[in-house]
Amino acid sequence: MGRYEEAIRTLEGTKTLNSLFISLKTKYKEEIGVEYKDINMEKIEAFTKWLHDGGAKFDKVKMKYYGKDYRGVHAFKAIKKDDVILNIPKHLIITPQRGRDTNIGKLVIKSGITISWDHLFYITLFLLEQFHNEKSYWKPYMDMYPRDVSSFPMFYSDKEKKMLKGSPMLEHIVSEYEEIKAEYEKVARAVPEFRKFTLDEYMKNKMLAISRIFFVKMHGVDDRIMVPLADMFNHHYEKVGQTQWRYEDKKEAFIVDAKRNIPIGDAVLFYLILDMRKLWGKT
Repeated sequence: MGRYEEAIRTLEGTKTLNSLFISLKTKYKEEIGVEYKDINMEKIEAFTKWLHDGGAKFDKVKMKYYGKDYRGVHAFKAIKKDDVILNIPKHLIITPQRGRDTNIGKLVIKSGITISWDHLFYITLFLLEQFHNEKSYWKPYMDMYPRDVSSFPMFYSDKEKKMLKGSPMLEHIVSEYEEIKAEYEKVARAVPEFRKFTLDEYMKNKMLAISRIFFVKMHGVDDRIMVPLADMFNHHYEKVGQTQWRYEDKKEAFIVDAKRNIPIGDAVLFYLILDMRKLWGKT
């Protein structure tokens, strides 16, 4: 994972250099965000290998932990304006079609029911299928996927909801919960096999998908996709964004390049899409 890990492995067990060993482990934690040999580090290494084996290119950036389930992507090398930061090939991208191609997805389509924001439903379905398959090709990515959804309003504690008393947010939370629950029941009635996923699982994964979807045009067609590693970049408003992203048809890949120079160690930022209708509108 970098120069500190290589040095640590070299010095490990060398008593005469114990103080240097400790110093390097401290630097390692500062750089990566977790202790050397932390279980999360093993997940990062497996995920990184999976990406590289799949043909992804990202030699200028690395992941960093800020806390449980909170990660970002930082510059590992100095990045210059117009440098390609990330190249994720199509076969590592999650599209709605992947969900449609699952057995349950085919049954949902055959049933003829209509689903609002169907692109989001099929992406969520695909994620659920992978979580339920220990031998999934996508397991290294699934193992990196966050489990904590407490920051989403729908999953606020009773104490946090009390603090929102008098705010329209409470009504919104209830409305959103009931909408997703109704959608879950609608699909489950039409396709009983869908009940192998619980309502709680469906809600959590749909919320996580919502927060990580990219709006792109692929071969002239608007689509919504999830992109491993790209979904770990920090997001800020467009005026402070450092990058631009797109799907390139000729390369059959999701590309991220720099809009400005990014120094070593800095977090790499995406910009937020402010027009939510563009993001959530139907394909």
